[in-house]
Formats: sequence, structure tokens, C-alpha cells
Amino acid sequence: MATPKKSSNHHSNQDERVEWGLLLKQKPREIVLSGDRISKQIEEENGLNEILFKLKSLNFLEITNTSSLTSIQAKISNLDNLTNLVLQGNKLSSIPAEIGQLTKLKCLNLSRNMIETLPDELFENLVNLQTLNLEQNQLKSLPEMSKLSSLISFKCGSNQLKEFPGSLCSKIRKNKELSAQSSIPIYEGGAVHLAELDASHNQIDELPYTIERLVALKVLDLSFNQITMIPAELANCPKLKDAQLKENPIKDRRLYKLIEQCPTKKVLDYLRTNASPAKKSSKNNNEDEDDDDEKKDNFNDSDEKRKPEYFIRIHQNQPDKFFVFVSKSIINQRKIVACIIHQLDLSNSKVLKKILAIQTKLHQYVCDNRQKATIATHDLAKLQRAVYFDGRVPTKIRLVPLGRPNEMTAMELYRLLNDEADQYRKEKKRSTISGIHKYIHLLKGKQLYPVLLDYRDNVLSLPPLTNSDYSKIGPNTKSMFIEVTGESIPTCRTVMNELIHSFLVANIMDDDGETIPLFANNEMIIEPVICELTDIASTQNELLVKYPAKIDLQFEDVQIINE
Repeated sequence: MATPKKSSNHHSNQDERVEWGLLLKQKPREIVLSGDRISKQIEEENGLNEILFKLKSLNFLEITNTSSLTSIQAKISNLDNLTNLVLQGNKLSSIPAEIGQLTKLKCLNLSRNMIETLPDELFENLVNLQTLNLEQNQLKSLPEMSKLSSLISFKCGSNQLKEFPGSLCSKIRKNKELSAQSSIPIYEGGAVHLAELDASHNQIDELPYTIERLVALKVLDLSFNQITMIPAELANCPKLKDAQLKENPIKDRRLYKLIEQCPTKKVLDYLRTNASPAKKSSKNNNEDEDDDDEKKDNFNDSDEKRKPEYFIRIHQNQPDKFFVFVSKSIINQRKIVACIIHQLDLSNSKVLKKILAIQTKLHQYVCDNRQKATIATHDLAKLQRAVYFDGRVPTKIRLVPLGRPNEMTAMELYRLLNDEADQYRKEKKRSTISGIHKYIHLLKGKQLYPVLLDYRDNVLSLPPLTNSDYSKIGPNTKSMFIEVTGESIPTCRTVMNELIHSFLVANIMDDDGETIPLFANNEMIIEPVICELTDIASTQNELLVKYPAKIDLQFEDVQIINE
């Protein structure tokens, strides 16, 4: 006889015969049947006992690991309170369409059976279904699935599917009206909440462009298929963190290598900058005929927008945040904006020279010969996690200026530069001067000089004149602290934006005469710039500036990825 669990609402049977008459009186809410005895009883009763379909109190039904359960009666639709139906590990070759009438279902598990086809209308009314498992069957195709609006997890691995289940995403659209009232886009239609999709070990050979509409997708497994090309649209899935794409005959050998050896982030970065968009396939009959026309209008409203070519990852919540503190003595005289760029490789001397050349060009044009702003770069490894922007008497500031052999005060440097400028004019018999000398007039008559220091009073920069040799960048620099000081915060922001954008789009010539991106890796793939949010605060801990903020780095060819 069956042994009920502690609750009279739960019936579990492991290798015992089911007393159906007793169950009818008990009106259980959960039934779990499994094992050889159950399999034998099903065989003796020529299928599931008819009493089962009178237990309308059931909300959980699990029948697993039987060798005799080959079909399910249509009367299963009587169990209209079912929220969980688990039929795993049986010998089902088909299932009745009536399962689709169980509108309260949240979980449907049909894995490890012998199912070849599913009823066309199976998923028309299962709007509450959250988990669907069809793994390890013999399915060659799937029915329309666009009505599964609550689906979160879908597993269909180890079947014989030849097409990606495109109906999951083809009907997803942006709700323009609701999006206009919200700080984030609002999407609807299709499996808009799908977070996990496992279609591994099938025969899928291509992916639709509409895969980018899976805006909640976090985990995707398409390993062991026949996919030859991964479309750029996959990288547009905003929450995708884990994409398993191994064991596919990818034609792009560089991408194939990345998939086999690198984490998902590297693969998606490559797709964004190097992959081609998906082509609409004539065999993908799950998509609307007018889907091409509606794609941009209804999904991302970006008809006129250029596809981003470059990417900036912004690290916003570092455990050890970097601060720049600004003193009262300088806060009204000169403003500062700062940020940090990580994962640099400056071992190539051409890269280092290019970075310095970009700064020189911006100083001349955007910064108006440093009259509006001045840029300085530092090796982050030489700094502490907080620096201090101050105004000090020039005789009290001591530093080894960049390119100079000896330590001196700021006043001594100022006088030395003036003397050198005068000597240059006499020798060349001309009034114009070049280099750092043409900026000395910017400090003329100043009682306090702006200076950036660490908390050991090591001078980092003396804007607008020079950096200190102490924190200069070099071949071993991996992370770079950048400061822009100037007449106003908006001006400093503009200069910083232009500087980072210039880094992104810049190229250098390699030893073979080929043009390569400044921030390309060893595979010549453009790497995203890793930018760390940096706060500027007063010495009273009043926040003055955050960089980058939402208003920063707004370029048509750049996509911001907040992390």
C-alpha cells in the first residue's frame, strides 16, 4: 500500500501499487509516481487509471522513469488546477493537445521520452508557463511558441531540431507608449522574459536576427549544433552573460578560436565589432512576413542610428573607489574631471607615442593651447586610491618635472622656463616659442599654483605646465589615471570625452605596414575601453563631479556598457 508523506495533501509512491480508490477519497494536491512497480501497474491497467483524471484537486503531478507509459489520455485536461506536470523518463511517443488546456501550468517537463512531434496548438494558451523542458526526445521541429509570455527557462537540447525556435523572439516588440513613461525600455510579446535557453546537441544551422530581442536572456547554450555563422545581433542581447557556442563548424576561424578558448564577454565583444548581421532566412517560417519592415520601427527605434563600432565598459561599483579631493583654495580657480582606463598594453612604443600625440593635438585645438583645459596622464599603479587637487604657493611645491633630471620648486621651474624662452628668442631671433614654454604665461601673476598630489605629498602634475616624472606612463602601464583641469566642468567633460573617443578610433602602423587599431589585442580585435567611474569631491566630502556620467561619451559610433 502507498505510504503518504506527512501531509495528507501529498502522495508519493516508490515501487508500491497505487490505491486509486483511496486517493479519490484523500483528494491529494500532489502525486509523485515512479519506478518499476508503477510501470508494471500502468501496463496491467492498460495505461493511466481513469481515476487519476478525477482528482481535480491536483496541482502537482509527477510520473517518471517508467517503461510502460507510452501515451497520455486526453482526459488530462480535467486536471485544470495543475501547475506542475512532470512526465520525465518515460516512453511517450506523443502527447495530447489537451495538455495545452491546462492554463495554470507553470512547469512542464517532458524530457527523456521518445516524442517526435508536438501538437501545433500546444502552447497557444499556456500563458503562465515559466519552465519548459523537452530535452532528450526525437523532436525535429517545434510548434508556435510566441504565446509563452511568462516563459523563463526553456530546454530542448539533445533532439533533432534543424531550426532555432525563432517564434520565441520574433513577436517581441518595444511598447513605445510605456517606454516613453519609463526610465528603461518596456518590451512585450513573445517569450520576453526568457532568461535561459538550452538548445544544445541539435542540428540547428543558423540563428535569426530577432535573437537580439531576447532582452532578458542570461544563459544560452547552442553547443554541438551545425551553426556556421554567429550573427552580430547576438551581442545585442543586453543581459547575456553565458553563451555556450562550442562544437559548431564556425567559418570565421578567429571567432572559432575565441569560442573555444575565451569567456563569453570576449566572444560578444568580437561579434559587436567584427561579425555580420544575420540574413533573413526563407525557411524561418516562424517570423512575420512583414517583420523586416517592422524590425527597426517596433523593436529599437534606431533607423537613423549608426551601428556602434566601438565599446566602452564602465565599471561603476568598484569596491575600492578612486576619489579626487578638491581643496577650497583651488575650487574656484580651476576645475577638474578625472577617470581611469584599465587593461592597457603600452609595451608597443608606437602605442605610447600615439597616446602622447593625441594629447598634444587636443591641447592645441580643443583645449585652445591649454588656455581652456590641460590633460595629464598617470600610471595608476604609482598612485594611491585618493589624490588631492590643491592650490599652493609655488615655492612650496617640489617636483621632478617630466623630462628634467633634477627636483625643483614650481617657482624655480617657472623661472627656468622663462629664461629658456628668452634664450630661445635671442638665438632664433624670433618672438614665437614652442613646447612647454608657450604655456608659462598662463601662470603669470598667480599667487597659488594648481597642483595634483597624492597623500604623501608627491606631486603628480602642475597644470597647465607639466606632469611629474614620478607618475609618468610607460611600457609597463596597465591602468591609466587621466585628469583634465580647466576653466569649467563642462569644458573638462568635453575634453575628456574627446580624448577617450580619440583613443578608441586611433590607429597605428604595425611592422608590416598594416594599419591596426590603437587598442587592438593580439588577434587584431578592437577591445572595448574599460573605464572606471571616478568621483571628484570637496575636502568636506561633498560630491562635485562623477565621470563618466550619463551625459558623457555620447558618440554615434560608441556603445556604453554599464557593469
